[in-house]
Amino acid sequence: MREWEKRDIVDIVTGYHKELIEGALELSQGGDHEGSAEIDNDAIVIEHYLETSHGLEWDGTKFVTTEDN
Repeated sequence: MREWEKRDIVDIVTGYHKELIEGALELSQGGDHEGSAEIDNDAIVIEHYLETSHGLEWDGTKFVTTEDN
């Protein structure tokens, strides 16, 4: 099995989401609220995808399995 075949899209997207949240917070603290909001929007797209396609919900600090699953 190739290395990339061992990776799970949910893990990749979850990791990217974490990086986005950290970046948005850094921009916000630096006064770039417009840039922060743009990054937040990308994070929301990821949250929506994981919720609708994989039964995960962002609780504000981490992704948790929704009760529907």
